[in-house]
Amino acid sequence: MKPTFRKRTRPSQLLNGIDLWAFLSFQLVLLIVLMTAPNSPHRGWSVDFARTEHATPMPAALREDAILVTVTRDGNVFFGFNQIRSQDLPLSIHDSLRRGSEHKIYLKVDARARFSDAEVVIDQVRQAGIHDIGIITDQRQPSRR
Repeated sequence: MKPTFRKRTRPSQLLNGIDLWAFLSFQLVLLIVLMTAPNSPHRGWSVDFARTEHATPMPAALREDAILVTVTRDGNVFFGFNQIRSQDLPLSIHDSLRRGSEHKIYLKVDARARFSDAEVVIDQVRQAGIHDIGIITDQRQPSRR
């Protein structure tokens, strides 16, 4: 009897290992994008500020115990980081004052918000007994001629 030889097949070379270079390159691009993303200088909700000629810096608005009220373009009111009804604003202000906050309100109003929404918030702040209100705006860049 004559021995029969079978032709030996080679193993597939296509998927013999996991290539992590594609995953690593994607992670590197994601890291670079997230590290170079612009950070907002003001904490809280994103607001497009009104631009004024003579804005003054208010570094006290960045303190942790600062009372920060935000009015967004759709009329929502935020006290710090929490959304609140404008009617509940005086009670929240009194709570913050009891905890030792400064007797000044920092108001961030979106440039596209209706005046009536901001007026309601200012009236509620005055009902709480606070008359010192700082409105946060952006400095208009001087035009080059």
